[in-house]
Amino acid sequence: MGTLARSVLVTGFPGRHPAVHLVRELARRGERSVCCLVTESRKERAEELLETLPAEARERVSLWIGDPRSIDLGLSGDELAQLTERIEVIHHCATVTDPAATQEEAAGNVKATAEILELAESAPRLKRLVFWSSATVSGNREGFVRETDLNDEMGFRNPIEESLYQCELMLRETGDELPMTILRPALMVGDSMTGEIEDLDGLYLLIRFLLSAPEDYRLPTPSRTGVRISAVPVDYAVNAAIKIAEDERAVGQTFHIVDPKPLTVHAVLRLFAEATERPAPREHDPLNLATALMRAPGMQRFTHTTRAFLDYLKTDVIYDDRNTRELLASSGITCPDLGSYVDVMVARARQD
Repeated sequence: MGTLARSVLVTGFPGRHPAVHLVRELARRGERSVCCLVTESRKERAEELLETLPAEARERVSLWIGDPRSIDLGLSGDELAQLTERIEVIHHCATVTDPAATQEEAAGNVKATAEILELAESAPRLKRLVFWSSATVSGNREGFVRETDLNDEMGFRNPIEESLYQCELMLRETGDELPMTILRPALMVGDSMTGEIEDLDGLYLLIRFLLSAPEDYRLPTPSRTGVRISAVPVDYAVNAAIKIAEDERAVGQTFHIVDPKPLTVHAVLRLFAEATERPAPREHDPLNLATALMRAPGMQRFTHTTRAFLDYLKTDVIYDDRNTRELLASSGITCPDLGSYVDVMVARARQD
């Protein structure tokens, strides 16, 4: 069987940061050709990114102009037939996980998942369907969340989380018929070595804020400083995902891709203050972190994103990662501590 007949489909390239790293890594390994489902609006950016690949890796990647939210993925009949025949692995990364995204984007998550499932059911060579969800599918739940848990009893903080729940339900309903694997990364940050990331949101909002503040500014702390933050670099998430997708034991399983030793909010704030050469935050501060972020010069354009991120900091949850630890035990793939790459994050934030 030739390389072209053995392909992996990646959705979400180049709009979703994990997809960018995933395409590069899969192309570099060369075990299968890489088919990228790219929307027309992202075609130029996709071509720019592919030009940065070595020639040999670039030749393994093809762009298929379509949209996972459209009927037949927005492909022609011939294109869909070709793709269906050749794919062995699907990495559905196009799922929107940004908590500040719209109701329309949430509905798009469900529609895209339905279309991908239809493709998977028709693919004769399919060996694995990997669905990129998010640990935040747990919504308002606090405490210990197992990888097997999926319920809506505590509700959700935003439409995106609820859409992820609906998508995972759809996948579970077809679990006996398809070789699927669900990944739930925690709060994703940039590459731990290069700092590369598309959007400076999430934890980067705190770094941006500190970099723009006076050198003697002392960051306020939220009321729940003991809430744990599980951050994972995109390079770790992608390497873990590829390894998990190759393991037959992962079929029908869900995996939390998280930091096994998450820091508390207060510890993260201290780490960021030190990395940006600002005073350490006080243990108890009468000021309000949310108010400070919202009022900071230059931060107004991130208001909606900031509110969504602060909701995340209020929810104290520990994500069980037993399945992930077992499958990666002998691989040498481990999640680095946030402290080991915080300077890389700050350097990237300074560039913006």
